[in-house]
Amino acid sequence: MTGQSTVWYFDIAVKKDYKKIATEVRRKALDMIHKAQTSHIASNYSVTDLAVVLYENLKKEDRVVWSKGWAAATTYILLSRQGKFPEKDLSLFPKKPYQNLVEVGVEGVETTGGSMGHGLPVAIGIALGQKKLGVKGQVFCIMSDGEMNEGTTWESVMIATHQNLENLTVLVDRNTWQAMGRTEDILKLEPLEEKWKVWGWDTLRVNGHNFTAIEKALKVPHKGPKVIICDTIKGKGVSFMEDSLVFHYKYVDDDIYKRAVKELSL
Repeated sequence: MTGQSTVWYFDIAVKKDYKKIATEVRRKALDMIHKAQTSHIASNYSVTDLAVVLYENLKKEDRVVWSKGWAAATTYILLSRQGKFPEKDLSLFPKKPYQNLVEVGVEGVETTGGSMGHGLPVAIGIALGQKKLGVKGQVFCIMSDGEMNEGTTWESVMIATHQNLENLTVLVDRNTWQAMGRTEDILKLEPLEEKWKVWGWDTLRVNGHNFTAIEKALKVPHKGPKVIICDTIKGKGVSFMEDSLVFHYKYVDDDIYKRAVKELSL
């Protein structure tokens, strides 16, 4: 079995106001992370656009596994938009159960996330179970590109192909950074789409900040597992955070907060 590979970079109008929603999500995440004095603001921002499009198009029976669990603020904001819990609960972040790495205990969080390479195996288990039981719905797994270094990722990729999991879609946040540097300097990943394709996955690559491209990629039908590699910019949305490793761990102080708020004006 071999997968299909398509590279898309669309730039046409979309019906939903994804840009407005994404800006609101980034602003709320900024407020939460600043108040909590926690980290990972740039990691939240790279994944925001693709996650917004995904959540705005979810069906009732769909499930989302956040392997990239350190984008917790974004996860909680999107779940609150779905009505999983009151928006006021976001003020509890990062106290239990709304911690800085997503954990079970929050409605809509399928598994504890943050340990790299763990989310995809869980997503495959859910998808396989639902397939055997005849349960409808797509299982989505949001992953970081740093997780492509993990052996569990590629073991899972093979299992998903072997089980022909047509109810599984992976979205990779390809921002080219991981905790200690550029992914290509630490462990070369490219050509990433070819690696997925050779294992039999239907493979698409899109601009991870182009709402139309993401939306269209999500709607492409597939008869086996599908992966959408989303080329993103770490820190997207705030110019001085973009494409930099600094704000992977750096917290948001008052000065940084004020500067960022100006760029995220609604």
